[in-house]
Amino acid sequence: MVTTTLLSQLKGPFSFLSRDPAEILRLVPDAERSLPVPQQIFLEDEAATPLVGFPVLLSAELRELEAALEEYLRFEEGVQLAVLARQPFDPNAYAAAWERYRALLARATENTTGSSYGRRFPAIFWLHHSLAVARVLRDTPRRVMRESASLGREHGERIRYQVLDKFLDRAVKVTYDIVDRLAAETEEVEEELFPALFTRLRDNVLIFTEDHVGPQLGELSGYFAGQLHIDGRAFRDRLAETAAWLGRELRGDAALRGTARLLGGNSEGDPRDLLLIRGLTSILALRPAYDPQRLLTHEQVRVWERLLVKLKEFELFHALRRLVVGVEKDAAGLVARDRSLGRFGIGPQTARISPSTRPLDFLAPWVVDPQVSRFGMIYDISDFTETISTLRRSGAAVQDRSFRQLFLFQRRIHRLARQHRSKMEKYLGDGAFFSAREASPMLALAIQVQRLYAKAVGEGFSFARGLRIALNYGQYRLLPVQAGRPGDLERYEFFGHGVVELSRLTTGKAAKEVDELKTFLVAHGYPEGTVNRFFAPLTAHGLDLVDRIEEEREFFAYLTRTGSLVNEGIVATGGFIEHLDREETTRRLFAARDGQRSYVALHLPGPAGSLLVGLRKLGNASLKGLDRLPVYEVVDGAAWTDTTLVELRGGRLVELLERDFIQRRTGAPFG
Repeated sequence: MVTTTLLSQLKGPFSFLSRDPAEILRLVPDAERSLPVPQQIFLEDEAATPLVGFPVLLSAELRELEAALEEYLRFEEGVQLAVLARQPFDPNAYAAAWERYRALLARATENTTGSSYGRRFPAIFWLHHSLAVARVLRDTPRRVMRESASLGREHGERIRYQVLDKFLDRAVKVTYDIVDRLAAETEEVEEELFPALFTRLRDNVLIFTEDHVGPQLGELSGYFAGQLHIDGRAFRDRLAETAAWLGRELRGDAALRGTARLLGGNSEGDPRDLLLIRGLTSILALRPAYDPQRLLTHEQVRVWERLLVKLKEFELFHALRRLVVGVEKDAAGLVARDRSLGRFGIGPQTARISPSTRPLDFLAPWVVDPQVSRFGMIYDISDFTETISTLRRSGAAVQDRSFRQLFLFQRRIHRLARQHRSKMEKYLGDGAFFSAREASPMLALAIQVQRLYAKAVGEGFSFARGLRIALNYGQYRLLPVQAGRPGDLERYEFFGHGVVELSRLTTGKAAKEVDELKTFLVAHGYPEGTVNRFFAPLTAHGLDLVDRIEEEREFFAYLTRTGSLVNEGIVATGGFIEHLDREETTRRLFAARDGQRSYVALHLPGPAGSLLVGLRKLGNASLKGLDRLPVYEVVDGAAWTDTTLVELRGGRLVELLERDFIQRRTGAPFG
């Protein structure tokens, strides 16, 4: 549940809020719908313990929004002060300040609302922005005092809350206007688009005017004077006296101790903590020994009960906004700025974070950049549809056994993926798409999946016509397809060029176009002999020429004369090999041979031990709808021994693969 997850991640200290999921639900009954869930923010070394929070990009536009906010709020203070002093003010400058801020606020609101898709971007924006408001309004009385000592002493606190009221009225109107328009454009319900958390925040003025409240309530002197219109010092004194009286009562009254325990309090602890239990002070005020002349008056008891709710809400929402982690970009990548990075908030408070982090940019149209770079892998069972058709003509027992085999095979692959730090992103029926942030584990996973398939076939796997695997490093677009409902986890779908590339590499679509066209024409009544004679010139040029030597292997991949890819093994793109070359696993390279084929071999670390993998460049493949693409074959080197390997020196992986490719073309020896 959201509440349980939040309790383990909220940053204290807490002077009023109980760390109890029920307390959060009492304060925010719709917590599952309105409260955002923090995410893991991985450091540059992704093996390190990650931060937890909301990564927000501290862009130039966001800083401009906060500068415009401060300028507008200060103008609003000046207007309120001018009205009290009966002095003129510049209405044009005032209007310009508001318009500058309004335009940026409207842009941020539209971006966060239109791009949220249930990810609660507006809630995170208002958590961040409310703190910016509080930091400005916190100092309003001091600024007013500097302008006019007499008016500041008498009206400084009241001006602060008048400015807040004016700001909230205008901010709500801007938000409603944007939501109303977006609801009409997207056919969504307006109430569901309006940020529920913003409604809760604006109902508690402490959130927009304070950035800390201690257990002694010393920071609330202005709140008592300007909002509640009572003497804050007298209230705090009576509250302290009530706590002392309660301590004496507890020592002599076993029934009262039992009542405190039933309400979740510790009757042996600090009596002041018991006053933090909602409703207990009201119960105490009914006791015969309670003296309202010396302790909290009955009116003050009601004030305390209402204030207690606001204090608990303040600590909850302030703890949430303390989870906002500012992220900046520099030439080397992303830098996180957060007080928790330094011990006790002292020392270095910055850290480099993983480049895979996608911080929220409230002033950008998508908020979270949907384009990511990932290592991808697709495995595809060959002739899956034909096998399914054959199984349909078999008995029920055979069909049941076959699909149980398939389920077990896929479950084993998912277990391997977790071991190699890869994530299953898209289930394809006869295969699946996985993503990872590193090339070496993904390459090792491909070899392990191929081994798993060979073992399954040896044990009688029904889908035994082959397995194709493709690896790449590509650009993908992540779009949310399931988020926002209570209890749902966020789920994203991968789209874009990277998925298309992998699909073409596994299907070898271009190599099959002529055969598919022949089959189509024959199926629609054209004589087979006529069709074959028509396509004979293409056949004569070797378009559908099969390499019998290559296909003698259990797993194989090659290019035809025309550049069409035949993949019944594992292939990788040039981009994947280039990134693999930059990883430490490629420091020791070897020359290896398998019959007439030469490979560059390397050892890959794996959960179950080192894997020996062979690579060779096949050439530039012609794939349907794509530019010509450098393609490499990947083979399992388990059968090679150390005596057959020759260590290669004086070049990196890509250079050696290119040299081997050229030498194979020219007939020169390699290694």
